[in-house]
Amino acid sequence: MWLSIVLLLGLVGGLAAYWWLQRQQRRQQQKKEALLRRQLVSVTQSTRQTGDNIAHDLRTPLTRLRADVEAALRHDDAEMHRATLERVLDEIQNMQNIVNALLTLGQAEAGAMRVRKKNVDLSGLLEELIELYMPSAEERQLTLQGRIAPNLNIEADRQLLARIFANLFDNELKYVPAGGTILLTALAKGLHVEIRVEDDGPGIPVEMRDKIFERFARLDPSRTLSGGSGLGLSLVKAFAQLLQGEVRVVESSLGGAAFILTLPASVAEVSKPSP
Repeated sequence: MWLSIVLLLGLVGGLAAYWWLQRQQRRQQQKKEALLRRQLVSVTQSTRQTGDNIAHDLRTPLTRLRADVEAALRHDDAEMHRATLERVLDEIQNMQNIVNALLTLGQAEAGAMRVRKKNVDLSGLLEELIELYMPSAEERQLTLQGRIAPNLNIEADRQLLARIFANLFDNELKYVPAGGTILLTALAKGLHVEIRVEDDGPGIPVEMRDKIFERFARLDPSRTLSGGSGLGLSLVKAFAQLLQGEVRVVESSLGGAAFILTLPASVAEVSKPSP
């Protein structure tokens, strides 16, 4: 009798365990399916948004192209035709740049871009970029200065770093008025390296400081000196995240905007200045 009871209890326990296991598996499957649905919705929305963005930003240049071509067709003037073709070529290049930037941004945000990390002489890279952009700054009557700590070395993708700073410098050159100052500073802070690109320009309103990193975001046209695709800062944010860093914008002590890029660096990766 007791053996029967023990066997019965064992059977009930086994059935209960089997039922509990099946229930847990169903819950896990439901969670996976819910996650896949959310990811599918996200991808669909992202694809739709990308299409909307392309249509939005290519509409104006396409309109200009059509107007130029129609005007040229109404005149039998070789010089006018050549000028029109040159403008058409410029517009096509601009549109190609926008499409390429969108494709790059999509890869970066999806984590599909290959990141080749190696030891990078950050101090040397920043000095090179200042030297590279100095003529453009002088041409726009801007003062470009650098305060870079020596011997800053981090593990990162040098090409991605260069593209981050190129976009930040391009942004400064567009929006800082003539006679202004652009300051680049870089220093080690514990286990991180902080790079600041700041200016004494008109600044960025508080309510726009998060939005400017979105695709095709622009400040009020009355506050800017020139247009732009609105993708540069989106690329900066995406590239920074690929390098396990972050970028934000605050008010600069110079009176304008300060873009702060923070990148991780272990103690071994940040060399101390030579004595």
